Amino acid sequence: MADIEPTGPGDSGVSVWVVVAVVVGVISLIAVAAFLIFQSLTGSGDTTLPAALDTTTTISESVTTTAQPATTTTAVSTTTTQSPSESNPFVGWWKAVDIDGSLIDLRIDDEGGFFYWDSASGVCQNNNVRSPETWTGTTTVDMAVRPTLTATGTKQCYFYGVENPPATPREFDYYYDADTDTLEFAPDGVRYTRSSDVPGLPAEESNPFVGSWEATDGDGTRVTMTIQPDGAWTSVDTRSGGCERKGFTYATWSAEGTGTFQLAGPTFNLTMTTFCNPPDGSQIVHSPDVVWMFVHDQPNDSILLIESNGTTYTRLP
Repeated sequence: MADIEPTGPGDSGVSVWVVVAVVVGVISLIAVAAFLIFQSLTGSGDTTLPAALDTTTTISESVTTTAQPATTTTAVSTTTTQSPSESNPFVGWWKAVDIDGSLIDLRIDDEGGFFYWDSASGVCQNNNVRSPETWTGTTTVDMAVRPTLTATGTKQCYFYGVENPPATPREFDYYYDADTDTLEFAPDGVRYTRSSDVPGLPAEESNPFVGSWEATDGDGTRVTMTIQPDGAWTSVDTRSGGCERKGFTYATWSAEGTGTFQLAGPTFNLTMTTFCNPPDGSQIVHSPDVVWMFVHDQPNDSILLIESNGTTYTRLP
């Protein structure tokens, strides 16, 4: 093919296409230089590929975003479905009548502690008089074959009118029957039923006396009481020495009355009537118009009975 422009005798013979290529190259260099100057002025250092082409980054962010919530949700669900009552059916308040006719009260908490009270224990006799007995300590539970609770602690007898003997160690097993929701005391087979009589009146912020309370009396008996917002008051003692002195063997003691609050003290002044309740279901007036005063200990959230040797009541949950 002939050149576009003929050459003369002195012409070097440079092709038009060469000239065009040189021009295009110069323009390209100028464009690149302009782009670099623009990047320098704007401060942008982003040299990544466009988002539509950056498939690796997009996939990586998608996996990270979706996997983390799924793992967290599963962990929370597993934790919240666990129930302490299923893993330890022994927790609760239990009552029984012993083979000798005395009343038994057993409390097992969800932290492994327990409190046992017998109104007239055969192992706590003094001059042929059976006395109250307490037994406190810790528990272990084995659910592998037959649900078994092992209670290990210290037994204390409370003799009437004489000095109490030293406390002694004790360990026994209880079995749980899921079909009847009862406990069986391993040594003698006495059956315990779950008590529905646990007081449960919640506390009231404006009045520290309102609520349900419990105490261990000076003779080792178990006492509960409830104080209502309007001043109505009820109490039960699982065995009363005063009632027994009146001839009512194994009688419980109960009382009801009304009181007034002096929150500046704070004190609760009570007037009540007390009763003896023998096992036959009757109720006999023990003492009418009895006056008591309680004082609230704010740092410990407890109530001190000024009369009756200063019994201290703690709040029931």
